[in-house]
Amino acid sequence: MSKRIALFLATTIALAGCTEAPGAYPSLARRPIESRTDAEPEVVTPVAAPDAALDAKIKAIAAKLAASDAAFSASAATAEAAARTPAAQAVGSNEWVRAESALADLVSLRVDTLGAVTDIDQLSAERGIAGDPPYPELDDARAKAQAQLDEQQKRIAAIKAILGEK
Repeated sequence: MSKRIALFLATTIALAGCTEAPGAYPSLARRPIESRTDAEPEVVTPVAAPDAALDAKIKAIAAKLAASDAAFSASAATAEAAARTPAAQAVGSNEWVRAESALADLVSLRVDTLGAVTDIDQLSAERGIAGDPPYPELDDARAKAQAQLDEQQKRIAAIKAILGEK
């Protein structure tokens, strides 16, 4: 029986080495990785300080846009009237040439508006390069200029449609 007792003791001692001391088990508490969030951080947009020089440039561009719009509207009425004459439907006729000439004037007047949009974009780019925050008045001027440009393009397309062009 002593062999059995010795074998039993040897097995018990060997198995006792495979266990850990009490309290050495991993904690069930939250780990730092489990308490983090994957949400995007909140970005605070800085507010632009008033800039008198920039405001003056914006007003000058707005005046340029107003003048361009007035000239375009007057010329568009002339071009549309010329395009609506029955003789203007015959390609190569004198009335058709007048209508096409008036349409070309419209396209050149549209370039003034496009130039104003480009000027506004340049001012915005300069602010971005300098690291300045967006300037709301500049954004408003850009939106108005783009709307005017789009409206002019629609008017030109409508007159071209009257003349049978694409």
